[in-house]
Amino acid sequence: MTISSRVETDAYLFRHPTADDGRRLWEITKASGALDLNSVYHYLIMCRHFGRTSLVAERQGRVVGFVTAYIPPEAPDTIFVWQVAVDAAERGQGLGCRLLTRVVENVRKYGVRFLDATITPSNQASIGLFTATARQLEAPFVFEEEFFSATDFGKNTHEAEVLFHIGPISDN
Repeated sequence: MTISSRVETDAYLFRHPTADDGRRLWEITKASGALDLNSVYHYLIMCRHFGRTSLVAERQGRVVGFVTAYIPPEAPDTIFVWQVAVDAAERGQGLGCRLLTRVVENVRKYGVRFLDATITPSNQASIGLFTATARQLEAPFVFEEEFFSATDFGKNTHEAEVLFHIGPISDN
């Protein structure tokens, strides 16, 4: 299924974000307590410049989850997931996995066959989410290549970011 603008399933409405959603994405990220919080401006840019490759989930008219993602210019067959976040009240229902699989479905028309994301080794929730997504997509995955080392972040105390690579993703 291709998501061109809005698709409603169950209690969720899946759609591409607009700049109007940027502040809400920032709020969900801040409330997560686990994700790196970027500026509101960053979320506004992600929604405006990468809205066609990103997705939000609404419930009763309120954004309750999102995936921000883009296709790197040097890897046109790959969708790179910047962040996935789900409102605390919606967690545990598989919404993150549903968002990720829908993003992949949506970008298949651009020739995407791989999904990449970076995850810190201590973020077991994200590792579980991307592992479940790979299984849902029936695609192989690896989680082993250091993308950014801890020292790349300078004096900031930040763990290394390890590449989670899914694919190739079949046409099923």
